[in-house]
Amino acid sequence: MKMKKLLLLPALLLTLSVGNVACSYHNDDNPNEYPDPQPEPEPEPEPGPDINQKYLEAAYTSNCFMVKPGQSVDIPILKAFAMWNLYAEWLGETDLMGLTPEPVLLWQDLPGLITNVGLIPGQQAEEGSIAVSTADKVGNAVIGIRIGGAIRWSWHVWVTRYDPDAELVAYGKIYTWDNNGDGVVDYTFMDRNLGATIDKAIIENTAADSLAACGLMYQWGRKDPFPGDHDFRRSNSTDYNYFESKPIYDASGTLLTERSATGGTGIRSVKTDTDLTRTGLAKSILEPMTVLLGAEGYSDWYCSSKPTEIKKCDTLWCGTRGKTPFDPCPEGWRVPANKNDKFIWNGLENATTDYSALGVFPYAGFRYRAGGGCLKNSGFGVSIWSGTPPTGIGNAHELSIYISPSEKRPIIKSDVSCRSDGQSIRCVKDA
Repeated sequence: MKMKKLLLLPALLLTLSVGNVACSYHNDDNPNEYPDPQPEPEPEPEPGPDINQKYLEAAYTSNCFMVKPGQSVDIPILKAFAMWNLYAEWLGETDLMGLTPEPVLLWQDLPGLITNVGLIPGQQAEEGSIAVSTADKVGNAVIGIRIGGAIRWSWHVWVTRYDPDAELVAYGKIYTWDNNGDGVVDYTFMDRNLGATIDKAIIENTAADSLAACGLMYQWGRKDPFPGDHDFRRSNSTDYNYFESKPIYDASGTLLTERSATGGTGIRSVKTDTDLTRTGLAKSILEPMTVLLGAEGYSDWYCSSKPTEIKKCDTLWCGTRGKTPFDPCPEGWRVPANKNDKFIWNGLENATTDYSALGVFPYAGFRYRAGGGCLKNSGFGVSIWSGTPPTGIGNAHELSIYISPSEKRPIIKSDVSCRSDGQSIRCVKDA
Protein backbone atom coordinates (compact mmCIF):
# COMPACT_ATOMS: atom_id res chain seq x y z
CA MET A 1 0.00 0.00 0.00
CA LYS A 2 1.31 3.43 -0.91
CA MET A 3 2.28 5.76 1.89
CA LYS A 4 -0.53 8.09 2.78
CA LYS A 5 0.05 11.78 3.33
CA LEU A 6 -1.84 14.12 5.59
CA LEU A 7 -2.38 17.87 5.62
CA LEU A 8 -2.81 19.48 9.00
CA LEU A 9 -3.78 23.09 9.28
CA PRO A 10 -1.20 25.19 11.10
CA ALA A 11 -1.73 26.03 14.74
CA LEU A 12 0.03 27.88 17.51
CA LEU A 13 3.56 26.76 18.34
CA LEU A 14 3.34 24.49 21.38
CA THR A 15 5.98 22.89 23.54
CA LEU A 16 4.22 20.21 25.59
CA SER A 17 2.98 16.80 24.49
CA VAL A 18 0.09 14.79 25.89
CA GLY A 19 0.80 11.66 27.86
CA ASN A 20 -0.53 8.23 26.86
CA VAL A 21 -3.07 6.85 29.29
CA ALA A 22 -5.36 3.88 29.66
CA CYS A 23 -8.62 5.66 28.88
CA SER A 24 -7.19 8.01 26.30
CA TYR A 25 -4.23 10.32 25.94
CA HIS A 26 -6.18 13.11 27.63
CA ASN A 27 -4.15 13.54 30.81
CA ASP A 28 -5.70 10.73 32.86
CA ASP A 29 -2.54 9.52 34.57
CA ASN A 30 -4.33 7.43 37.18
CA PRO A 31 -7.61 6.12 35.76
CA ASN A 32 -9.88 4.20 38.10
CA GLU A 33 -9.87 0.43 37.70
CA TYR A 34 -13.36 -0.78 36.91
CA PRO A 35 -14.58 -4.25 35.87
CA ASP A 36 -15.43 -4.95 32.25
CA PRO A 37 -19.08 -3.91 31.97
CA GLN A 38 -21.74 -5.95 30.25
CA PRO A 39 -23.42 -4.26 27.27
CA GLU A 40 -26.99 -3.14 27.71
CA PRO A 41 -29.63 -4.71 25.47
CA GLU A 42 -29.37 -2.94 22.15
CA PRO A 43 -31.74 0.07 22.06
CA GLU A 44 -32.73 -0.58 18.46
CA PRO A 45 -36.30 -1.82 17.92
CA GLU A 46 -36.83 -4.42 15.23
CA PRO A 47 -39.98 -4.90 13.11
CA GLY A 48 -42.65 -7.03 14.75
CA PRO A 49 -46.41 -7.36 15.09
CA ASP A 50 -46.54 -4.78 17.90
CA ILE A 51 -44.23 -2.25 16.24
CA ASN A 52 -45.76 0.76 14.50
CA GLN A 53 -44.07 0.62 11.07
CA LYS A 54 -44.59 4.35 10.54
CA TYR A 55 -42.77 5.03 13.79
CA LEU A 56 -40.01 2.58 12.89
CA GLU A 57 -39.31 4.39 9.63
CA ALA A 58 -39.41 7.77 11.35
CA ALA A 59 -36.93 6.61 14.00
CA TYR A 60 -34.26 6.12 11.35
CA THR A 61 -34.59 9.54 9.73
CA SER A 62 -31.58 11.82 10.07
CA ASN A 63 -30.87 14.19 12.93
CA CYS A 64 -28.95 16.70 10.81
CA PHE A 65 -30.26 18.78 7.93
CA MET A 66 -27.91 20.51 5.49
CA VAL A 67 -29.40 23.68 4.04
CA LYS A 68 -27.88 26.35 1.83
CA PRO A 69 -27.68 29.94 3.14
CA GLY A 70 -30.87 31.87 2.51
CA GLN A 71 -32.95 28.74 1.97
CA SER A 72 -35.43 26.84 4.11
CA VAL A 73 -35.93 23.28 5.32
CA ASP A 74 -38.93 21.43 6.72
CA ILE A 75 -38.19 19.06 9.62
CA PRO A 76 -40.82 16.34 10.27
CA ILE A 77 -41.52 16.01 13.99
CA LEU A 78 -42.84 12.44 13.79
CA LYS A 79 -39.45 11.19 15.00
CA ALA A 80 -40.04 12.72 18.43
CA PHE A 81 -43.28 10.78 18.86
CA ALA A 82 -41.72 7.65 17.38
CA MET A 83 -38.69 7.58 19.67
CA TRP A 84 -40.67 8.05 22.88
CA ASN A 85 -43.00 5.27 21.76
CA LEU A 86 -40.48 2.73 20.48
CA TYR A 87 -37.89 3.41 23.16
CA ALA A 88 -40.21 3.55 26.16
CA GLU A 89 -38.12 0.89 27.92
CA TRP A 90 -35.10 3.21 27.85
CA LEU A 91 -36.78 6.63 28.00
CA GLY A 92 -39.72 5.95 30.29
CA GLU A 93 -43.39 5.46 29.55
CA THR A 94 -44.59 8.80 28.19
CA ASP A 95 -47.84 9.39 26.31
CA LEU A 96 -47.38 12.34 23.97
CA MET A 97 -50.62 11.87 22.05
CA GLY A 98 -52.96 14.83 22.26
CA LEU A 99 -50.22 17.19 23.46
CA THR A 100 -49.41 20.30 21.46
CA PRO A 101 -45.87 20.41 20.01
CA GLU A 102 -43.94 23.67 20.20
CA PRO A 103 -40.81 24.28 18.06
CA VAL A 104 -37.94 26.17 19.65
CA LEU A 105 -34.59 27.49 18.47
CA LEU A 106 -32.24 26.21 21.17
CA TRP A 107 -29.10 27.90 19.86
CA GLN A 108 -27.41 29.34 16.79
CA ASP A 109 -23.76 30.23 16.38
CA LEU A 110 -24.44 33.52 14.60
CA PRO A 111 -27.09 36.09 15.59
CA GLY A 112 -29.79 36.09 12.95
CA LEU A 113 -28.64 32.87 11.26
CA ILE A 114 -32.13 31.41 11.69
CA THR A 115 -34.79 33.88 10.58
CA ASN A 116 -37.90 31.84 11.29
CA VAL A 117 -38.91 28.68 13.17
CA GLY A 118 -42.54 27.56 13.23
CA LEU A 119 -44.93 24.68 12.68
CA ILE A 120 -46.43 24.48 9.21
CA PRO A 121 -50.13 25.41 9.63
CA GLY A 122 -52.89 22.90 9.02
CA GLN A 123 -50.97 19.74 9.90
CA GLN A 124 -51.92 17.21 12.57
CA ALA A 125 -49.63 17.16 15.62
CA GLU A 126 -47.37 14.16 15.04
CA GLU A 127 -47.62 14.52 11.25
CA GLY A 128 -46.46 18.11 11.41
CA SER A 129 -43.19 19.70 10.34
CA ILE A 130 -41.06 22.57 11.58
CA ALA A 131 -40.37 25.18 8.89
CA VAL A 132 -36.89 26.61 9.40
CA SER A 133 -35.68 29.60 7.36
CA THR A 134 -32.09 30.80 7.22
CA ALA A 135 -30.30 34.05 6.46
CA ASP A 136 -27.63 34.36 3.79
CA LYS A 137 -24.95 33.21 6.24
CA VAL A 138 -23.19 29.96 7.06
CA GLY A 139 -23.38 28.46 10.52
CA ASN A 140 -25.06 25.96 12.80
CA ALA A 141 -28.23 25.81 14.83
CA VAL A 142 -30.09 23.30 16.97
CA ILE A 143 -33.88 23.20 16.69
CA GLY A 144 -35.95 21.40 19.34
CA ILE A 145 -39.54 20.29 19.65
CA ARG A 146 -41.12 20.79 23.07
CA ILE A 147 -44.03 18.48 23.92
CA GLY A 148 -45.60 18.29 27.35
CA GLY A 149 -43.22 20.90 28.72
CA ALA A 150 -40.00 19.09 27.74
CA ILE A 151 -37.72 18.86 24.72
CA ARG A 152 -38.57 15.48 23.17
CA TRP A 153 -36.19 15.66 20.21
CA SER A 154 -33.84 18.10 18.53
CA TRP A 155 -32.13 18.45 15.18
CA HIS A 156 -28.93 20.06 13.96
CA VAL A 157 -29.36 22.50 11.06
CA TRP A 158 -26.05 22.87 9.22
CA VAL A 159 -26.21 25.98 7.04
CA THR A 160 -23.51 25.54 4.41
CA ARG A 161 -22.85 25.89 0.69
CA TYR A 162 -20.98 22.59 0.78
CA ASP A 163 -22.93 19.91 -1.12
CA PRO A 164 -21.18 16.53 -0.97
CA ASP A 165 -24.13 14.82 -2.69
CA ALA A 166 -23.95 16.86 -5.90
CA GLU A 167 -22.65 15.17 -9.05
CA LEU A 168 -20.02 17.90 -9.08
CA VAL A 169 -19.43 18.50 -5.38
CA ALA A 170 -20.16 22.13 -4.56
CA TYR A 171 -17.84 24.20 -2.37
CA GLY A 172 -15.53 21.34 -1.51
CA LYS A 173 -14.60 17.75 -2.20
CA ILE A 174 -15.17 14.17 -1.13
CA TYR A 175 -12.40 11.65 -0.51
CA THR A 176 -12.34 7.88 -0.97
CA TRP A 177 -10.39 5.53 1.27
CA ASP A 178 -9.26 1.91 1.05
CA ASN A 179 -8.51 0.66 4.57
CA ASN A 180 -7.07 -2.77 3.71
CA GLY A 181 -5.06 -2.20 0.53
CA ASP A 182 -7.15 -4.43 -1.76
CA GLY A 183 -7.87 -1.63 -4.22
CA VAL A 184 -11.58 -1.48 -3.32
CA VAL A 185 -13.02 1.77 -1.96
CA ASP A 186 -14.27 1.16 1.57
CA TYR A 187 -15.30 4.71 2.54
CA THR A 188 -16.29 7.98 0.92
CA PHE A 189 -15.55 10.82 3.36
CA MET A 190 -16.65 14.43 3.52
CA ASP A 191 -13.70 16.81 3.25
CA ARG A 192 -14.52 18.58 6.53
CA ASN A 193 -15.69 17.96 10.07
CA LEU A 194 -19.40 17.85 10.78
CA GLY A 195 -20.58 21.42 11.36
CA ALA A 196 -17.60 23.14 9.73
CA THR A 197 -18.51 26.66 8.65
CA ILE A 198 -15.76 27.32 6.15
CA ASP A 199 -17.30 29.01 3.11
CA LYS A 200 -14.72 28.25 0.44
CA ALA A 201 -14.27 25.55 -2.16
CA ILE A 202 -10.72 24.89 -0.98
CA ILE A 203 -9.73 24.78 2.68
CA GLU A 204 -6.51 26.76 2.93
CA ASN A 205 -3.69 27.05 5.46
CA THR A 206 -4.81 30.13 7.38
CA ALA A 207 -5.85 30.52 10.99
CA ALA A 208 -9.32 31.76 10.04
CA ASP A 209 -9.86 28.78 7.76
CA SER A 210 -8.62 26.49 10.50
CA LEU A 211 -11.21 27.69 13.01
CA ALA A 212 -14.00 27.59 10.45
CA ALA A 213 -13.00 24.04 9.48
CA CYS A 214 -13.04 22.72 13.06
CA GLY A 215 -16.76 22.01 13.17
CA LEU A 216 -18.68 20.90 16.24
CA MET A 217 -18.05 18.51 19.15
CA TYR A 218 -19.99 15.34 19.98
CA GLN A 219 -20.03 12.99 22.93
CA TRP A 220 -19.78 9.42 21.65
CA GLY A 221 -23.24 8.03 20.86
CA ARG A 222 -25.09 11.34 21.10
CA LYS A 223 -26.88 13.09 18.25
CA ASP A 224 -26.61 16.70 19.42
CA PRO A 225 -23.56 18.91 18.87
CA PHE A 226 -21.71 21.28 21.18
CA PRO A 227 -19.63 24.28 20.07
CA GLY A 228 -15.87 23.93 20.09
CA ASP A 229 -13.17 26.41 21.09
CA HIS A 230 -13.44 30.03 19.98
CA ASP A 231 -9.70 30.26 19.39
CA PHE A 232 -6.62 28.07 19.11
CA ARG A 233 -5.51 27.84 22.71
CA ARG A 234 -3.84 24.81 24.22
CA SER A 235 -4.77 24.56 27.90
CA ASN A 236 -2.37 22.86 30.27
CA SER A 237 -3.05 19.56 32.04
CA THR A 238 -4.42 21.21 35.18
CA ASP A 239 -6.57 23.90 33.55
CA TYR A 240 -10.12 22.62 34.08
CA ASN A 241 -11.81 26.02 34.07
CA TYR A 242 -11.65 26.97 30.41
CA PHE A 243 -15.12 27.11 28.85
CA GLU A 244 -14.69 29.87 26.26
CA SER A 245 -16.35 28.02 23.40
CA LYS A 246 -17.44 29.55 20.14
CA PRO A 247 -20.28 31.95 21.02
CA ILE A 248 -23.85 30.75 20.64
CA TYR A 249 -27.05 32.80 20.76
CA ASP A 250 -30.76 32.38 21.40
CA ALA A 251 -33.52 33.29 18.95
CA SER A 252 -33.35 36.98 19.90
CA GLY A 253 -29.60 37.13 19.30
CA THR A 254 -28.73 37.23 23.01
CA LEU A 255 -25.41 35.60 23.89
CA LEU A 256 -25.77 32.33 25.80
CA THR A 257 -23.02 31.96 28.39
CA GLU A 258 -21.37 28.65 29.16
CA ARG A 259 -20.47 27.45 32.63
CA SER A 260 -19.65 24.20 34.34
CA ALA A 261 -22.36 22.59 36.51
CA THR A 262 -24.69 25.41 37.61
CA GLY A 263 -24.89 28.89 36.21
CA GLY A 264 -24.76 30.15 32.65
CA THR A 265 -27.56 30.31 30.11
CA GLY A 266 -26.08 28.10 27.40
CA ILE A 267 -24.12 24.86 27.42
CA ARG A 268 -23.71 23.35 30.88
CA SER A 269 -22.20 20.17 32.34
CA VAL A 270 -23.81 17.76 34.81
CA LYS A 271 -23.20 14.26 36.09
CA THR A 272 -25.71 11.57 35.26
CA ASP A 273 -27.45 9.94 38.20
CA THR A 274 -25.47 7.67 40.49
CA ASP A 275 -28.24 5.12 41.00
CA LEU A 276 -28.82 2.06 38.83
CA THR A 277 -31.52 3.56 36.62
CA ARG A 278 -30.88 4.13 32.96
CA THR A 279 -31.22 7.89 32.95
CA GLY A 280 -28.39 8.83 30.59
CA LEU A 281 -30.20 8.17 27.32
CA ALA A 282 -33.29 10.09 28.42
CA LYS A 283 -31.16 12.99 29.67
CA SER A 284 -29.31 13.13 26.35
CA ILE A 285 -32.62 13.76 24.59
CA LEU A 286 -34.32 15.98 27.17
CA GLU A 287 -31.20 18.12 27.66
CA PRO A 288 -29.50 18.63 24.27
CA MET A 289 -27.51 21.59 25.64
CA THR A 290 -26.03 19.60 28.53
CA VAL A 291 -22.66 17.86 28.48
CA LEU A 292 -23.33 14.66 30.42
CA LEU A 293 -20.57 13.33 32.66
CA GLY A 294 -20.41 9.84 34.11
CA ALA A 295 -20.81 9.65 37.87
CA GLU A 296 -18.10 8.49 40.28
CA GLY A 297 -15.31 8.93 37.74
CA TYR A 298 -16.87 6.62 35.15
CA SER A 299 -16.08 7.62 31.59
CA ASP A 300 -19.42 6.91 29.87
CA TRP A 301 -22.33 9.35 30.02
CA TYR A 302 -24.89 6.74 28.96
CA CYS A 303 -25.63 4.83 32.14
CA SER A 304 -23.71 5.61 35.26
CA SER A 305 -24.05 3.36 38.26
CA LYS A 306 -21.94 1.95 41.03
CA PRO A 307 -18.50 1.00 39.67
CA THR A 308 -19.16 -2.67 40.46
CA GLU A 309 -22.33 -2.73 38.36
CA ILE A 310 -21.47 -0.60 35.34
CA LYS A 311 -23.53 -1.00 32.19
CA LYS A 312 -22.97 0.44 28.74
CA CYS A 313 -24.44 0.55 25.24
CA ASP A 314 -22.18 -0.10 22.24
CA THR A 315 -24.75 0.35 19.49
CA LEU A 316 -25.74 4.00 19.71
CA TRP A 317 -23.75 4.81 16.56
CA CYS A 318 -23.18 1.34 15.13
CA GLY A 319 -26.31 -0.80 15.12
CA THR A 320 -27.28 -3.96 13.30
CA ARG A 321 -29.26 -1.96 10.72
CA GLY A 322 -26.34 0.33 9.89
CA LYS A 323 -27.00 4.01 10.55
CA THR A 324 -28.78 4.37 13.88
CA PRO A 325 -31.53 6.70 15.18
CA PHE A 326 -28.86 8.54 17.22
CA ASP A 327 -26.39 9.12 14.38
CA PRO A 328 -25.58 12.86 14.05
CA CYS A 329 -24.73 12.91 10.31
CA PRO A 330 -27.06 14.23 7.59
CA GLU A 331 -29.19 12.06 5.31
CA GLY A 332 -27.10 9.67 3.24
CA TRP A 333 -24.12 9.96 5.59
CA ARG A 334 -23.16 8.35 8.88
CA VAL A 335 -20.46 8.09 11.53
CA PRO A 336 -17.81 5.72 10.08
CA ALA A 337 -17.44 2.21 11.46
CA ASN A 338 -14.64 -0.34 11.11
CA LYS A 339 -14.55 -2.60 8.05
CA ASN A 340 -12.54 -5.62 6.92
CA ASP A 341 -11.66 -6.33 10.55
CA LYS A 342 -9.52 -3.20 10.43
CA PHE A 343 -9.59 0.32 11.82
CA ILE A 344 -11.32 2.88 9.59
CA TRP A 345 -8.16 4.91 8.99
CA ASN A 346 -5.81 1.93 8.80
CA GLY A 347 -2.72 3.06 6.87
CA LEU A 348 -3.05 6.74 7.69
CA GLU A 349 -0.61 6.29 10.57
CA ASN A 350 2.25 6.49 8.05
CA ALA A 351 1.18 9.91 6.83
CA THR A 352 3.39 12.96 6.35
CA THR A 353 2.16 16.54 6.42
CA ASP A 354 2.59 17.89 2.89
CA TYR A 355 -0.51 16.37 1.30
CA SER A 356 -3.71 14.74 2.49
CA ALA A 357 -5.37 11.61 1.21
CA LEU A 358 -8.44 12.53 3.25
CA GLY A 359 -8.48 16.32 3.36
CA VAL A 360 -7.65 18.79 6.09
CA PHE A 361 -7.69 17.86 9.77
CA PRO A 362 -7.71 21.09 11.81
CA TYR A 363 -6.50 20.97 15.41
CA ALA A 364 -9.94 21.38 16.95
CA GLY A 365 -9.03 20.02 20.40
CA PHE A 366 -11.77 18.35 22.43
CA ARG A 367 -14.11 18.70 25.40
CA TYR A 368 -12.61 16.94 28.39
CA ARG A 369 -15.00 15.01 30.59
CA ALA A 370 -12.65 15.02 33.61
CA GLY A 371 -12.70 18.82 33.48
CA GLY A 372 -16.48 19.06 33.46
CA GLY A 373 -16.62 19.34 29.69
CA CYS A 374 -13.93 22.01 29.55
CA LEU A 375 -12.16 22.80 26.29
CA LYS A 376 -8.62 21.47 25.83
CA ASN A 377 -5.81 21.17 23.30
CA SER A 378 -7.21 23.27 20.45
CA GLY A 379 -4.32 24.23 18.22
CA PHE A 380 -2.48 21.14 19.46
CA GLY A 381 -4.44 18.06 18.44
CA VAL A 382 -7.69 16.61 17.16
CA SER A 383 -9.63 13.41 17.76
CA ILE A 384 -12.14 12.01 15.26
CA TRP A 385 -14.70 9.51 16.54
CA SER A 386 -15.23 6.03 15.15
CA GLY A 387 -18.67 4.48 15.48
CA THR A 388 -17.11 1.14 16.46
CA PRO A 389 -16.39 0.87 20.19
CA PRO A 390 -13.79 -1.42 21.76
CA THR A 391 -14.58 -3.96 24.41
CA GLY A 392 -14.01 -2.93 28.01
CA ILE A 393 -15.05 0.13 29.97
CA GLY A 394 -16.66 3.27 28.58
CA ASN A 395 -14.20 3.98 25.77
CA ALA A 396 -14.60 4.44 22.02
CA HIS A 397 -12.16 4.25 19.10
CA GLU A 398 -10.82 7.43 17.54
CA LEU A 399 -8.34 8.77 15.04
CA SER A 400 -5.89 10.73 17.15
CA ILE A 401 -3.64 13.42 15.66
CA TYR A 402 -1.48 15.64 17.84
CA ILE A 403 1.79 17.53 17.73
CA SER A 404 4.88 15.76 19.02
CA PRO A 405 7.54 18.34 19.93
CA SER A 406 10.12 15.60 20.40
CA GLU A 407 9.61 14.23 16.88
CA LYS A 408 8.88 17.63 15.32
CA ARG A 409 5.85 16.24 13.48
CA PRO A 410 2.24 15.22 14.09
CA ILE A 411 1.61 11.81 15.61
CA ILE A 412 -1.23 10.01 13.84
CA LYS A 413 -2.61 6.84 15.38
CA SER A 414 -5.57 4.70 16.30
CA ASP A 415 -6.47 5.41 19.91
CA VAL A 416 -9.35 5.32 22.38
CA SER A 417 -11.05 8.06 24.36
CA CYS A 418 -13.72 8.23 27.02
CA ARG A 419 -17.24 8.41 25.64
CA SER A 420 -18.04 11.45 27.76
CA ASP A 421 -15.38 13.45 25.91
CA GLY A 422 -16.61 15.73 23.13
CA GLN A 423 -14.80 15.21 19.83
CA SER A 424 -15.04 15.83 16.09
CA ILE A 425 -16.84 13.71 13.48
CA ARG A 426 -15.96 13.14 9.82
CA CYS A 427 -19.04 11.65 8.12
CA VAL A 428 -18.91 8.93 5.45
CA LYS A 429 -21.44 7.91 2.82
CA ASP A 430 -24.00 5.50 4.19
CA ALA A 431 -23.49 2.64 1.73
